[in-house]
Amino acid sequence: MKQLFDHGIKLGLVQSSPATAFKVNDAGGVEKSRERALSLDEITHVFKVFREHSDSFSRDNYLACALLLLLAVRKSELTEAPWSEFNLDEKKWCLPKERSKSGVGIVIPLPPLAIKILEELKVRAWDSPYVFPNRRMSKSQHMGKDTLNRAIAKLFRAETGKKKQPPNVMGHIDYFTVHDLRRTSRSLLASLSVTPHVAERCLNHKLKGVEGIYDRYDYFDERKEALQRVAEKIIFIIESQV
Repeated sequence: MKQLFDHGIKLGLVQSSPATAFKVNDAGGVEKSRERALSLDEITHVFKVFREHSDSFSRDNYLACALLLLLAVRKSELTEAPWSEFNLDEKKWCLPKERSKSGVGIVIPLPPLAIKILEELKVRAWDSPYVFPNRRMSKSQHMGKDTLNRAIAKLFRAETGKKKQPPNVMGHIDYFTVHDLRRTSRSLLASLSVTPHVAERCLNHKLKGVEGIYDRYDYFDERKEALQRVAEKIIFIIESQV
């Protein structure tokens, strides 16, 4: 609101800003970073609920969540991905810097489980240039940016920042978002004793400090092994419907 009224002052539309007196604390303070990561038991329960509610939680949504957990990529990087970035024969996904939040392109190794999921998505996409085509009439050709979060919130009867779940659906599962799957994937990598620098490169994070300046090695083979270990850890959780 401050920016809006300041712009109005510059244009000569208003003489003063009624938002000037307000501070961040008046709006509830600075938003805290989320730290939510699902345990293995929670992952098992969540995907079980996904399968049990396939009438409302679509197959595309299910496969998208499986890939997000498996590959540790950001939601938009996956749901807006064109098929042109993928080489299923070489088992690689070339994510360009233009679509990466970090501004750094990366070649993502695809474990066999990811290939299996993508092959199904290829069939489901028909002739669409996108891995997750928009199933509704929209200007966007790919899955909407809020589709997954809305589907999860609706399924689990969740309110933003709160828990509001029927006991037979959510059980012991606390509120979570799609981005928490990426954090969960990072936790899985740590639990599998993947070294921190390899785990960080799996998330396409820049290495910090001196290591980040001098270490230009891409760790592709190490990331390939790490993601395969994640796949082996979760395959029995999701493969009953893959």
